[in-house]
Amino acid sequence: MTSPFSRLPRRMVSLLAVTALGLGAAACSSSSDDKASGTTGSSSSSSSDSATGKAAASGSTGSATGSGSGDSASNGGTEASDGSTRSGGKSTASVASAGARCHTSELKAAFATGGDAAPDMNSDNQTQASVAFTNIGKRTCTLRGFPGVDMTGNQASDGTWSLSRSAKPVTAVSLSPGSTTDFSITLGATTEKGSGAFQPGLVRITPPDEKAQFTLKWPFGGAVTKQDGATHPATFVNPIGS
Repeated sequence: MTSPFSRLPRRMVSLLAVTALGLGAAACSSSSDDKASGTTGSSSSSSSDSATGKAAASGSTGSATGSGSGDSASNGGTEASDGSTRSGGKSTASVASAGARCHTSELKAAFATGGDAAPDMNSDNQTQASVAFTNIGKRTCTLRGFPGVDMTGNQASDGTWSLSRSAKPVTAVSLSPGSTTDFSITLGATTEKGSGAFQPGLVRITPPDEKAQFTLKWPFGGAVTKQDGATHPATFVNPIGS
């Protein structure tokens, strides 16, 4: 049987062959472009996902940091509020009021004489007298440290003796209106007479850090060994609250 192409002129056959080849090439090119396009799209999608992932990570980090900073700022604010408002507000007012020292004009001073408070001046041993400070003012104040104690003797040879301080530690005592605290005077009592003995007559007491004094009459009689020039005398003053 004769092929249909054999009846066509050779020129036509050649033309058909060339057309067929062109269509095949076009089909190959289209397939290749689709594959290339798919690969490029996939790569772009991956890059976009990667970028989104990075942005999300950055946002997460920023959020965590921001949250941390926020908590920190909030806590800091609370602490600042607690510290400054409480300390600088009610507490500070209370601390400032309690911390302000007591002035002489706000106090009353007196020797404690009841019960066992009176020193034993009929001996040759150390004994103690106590002086009470009472807050007669309208505010809470603080006494801290050593009062000044100057004793003036009854004998012409006694003169005035400014007592030394003990080595006891100092503490602050807060006094609300009407409340009382005290301090003690350690006394080197003696039964001796003459120039070796000091007979207290008046006692001038200065509250800590004040200049105005109380002048109290010595109520206990007796004498102490005169050691007003000694480095470690047997008679000395102790701090507030001792």
